[in-house]
Amino acid sequence: GRNAVGRYLFIVFTFRTKDEDTLIRPISARYMHQKEVDHYEQRKDP
Repeated sequence: GRNAVGRYLFIVFTFRTKDEDTLIRPISARYMHQKEVDHYEQRKDP
């Protein structure tokens, strides 16, 4: 996805369950390389 200023981000996360609650646990986040941006734009929904 993209951040508020339009830079593309690659975020890895996992879902965890704790006491019947579902939590999102971030693992890693970084800016995408141009090759990744190109691939993302080709694959995302119109």
